[in-house]
Amino acid sequence: MVELLPNKFPLCHNGPKAAMVLLFLASLSFLISCSEASQDAPHGSSASLSSESMSKSIQDAADKVSIDLSVDSHSSKQQSEILVPKEKINDKSISGNSDASGITLKDNSKGVMSDANSSGESDSEVENTTQKAYEEDGFYENAKVQIRGKYLPELVPGYQDTAIGLQAPEIKGTDLDGGEIYVGGRGPTTLIMVLAHWCPHCRNEVRELSPFLNETDTLDRVRIVTLLTSINEERANFPPHIWLDLEKWPVPSIVDTPSSEIANAYGVNSFPFFIVINDKGEVVLRLPGRLGVETLVKLLNAIEEMDETGIEN
Repeated sequence: MVELLPNKFPLCHNGPKAAMVLLFLASLSFLISCSEASQDAPHGSSASLSSESMSKSIQDAADKVSIDLSVDSHSSKQQSEILVPKEKINDKSISGNSDASGITLKDNSKGVMSDANSSGESDSEVENTTQKAYEEDGFYENAKVQIRGKYLPELVPGYQDTAIGLQAPEIKGTDLDGGEIYVGGRGPTTLIMVLAHWCPHCRNEVRELSPFLNETDTLDRVRIVTLLTSINEERANFPPHIWLDLEKWPVPSIVDTPSSEIANAYGVNSFPFFIVINDKGEVVLRLPGRLGVETLVKLLNAIEEMDETGIEN
């Protein structure tokens, strides 16, 4: 059962929009996901997905409701006391689409090429002479992250998500170009898309969403980050950067460790998996399974509306 939570981001002048969150979250609780766990799924097994008719019914239900991403400010949920033994992250803003220079994460992913172009080299020369970080030997095997905070509980299908309202772990990791990327803490609300390269439903989701994200200004309006996890060179579709390049995936990606430390910290247990962290670093939504363009648009609109209403302290 999903409970309608008190709204930490009041929409007191827009009650009808907030009133339908119960129906929406109840519908999305049945979103279809890969049944394999991020670490223990056997090699060669296929992820399970329910029928297309079920997926369509979820979309139909979503068409009739609005999304409210409010957090229960009166709850007293206790977060798991599993402390992540990682070195302290530098005291700096660890969320946001920009660094001190104002370069967005999307732009920063092209930083090497931009620097080379400014020196007068042609695009073809840059492409031929610049080695991407993911082309280095052992890039995925040696991926490292810093995590500050406590593990979130796993999402249990059919039950209210006990992670809602908890502080999400703060993550400092590496993107596909070898640069630093941050998630969590205070900063712009962030939608995290958790993907596994071997998961067929992740591949279908990327194939559907990529044209939409490339053809709209979505990434300029809402911060989205891909978490590449459960990376295994012995499984299908490895390495993941080739897959994302072929699909022209425009979303910045953070690379998880071989033991999927980031996914474990977020309580991820299926793929694809979506997490929304608000500008106070709190979890406001976790969803397993494919969304598709229509539901993603509703979710993005809700994120923008939440940010526009501001926070009442």
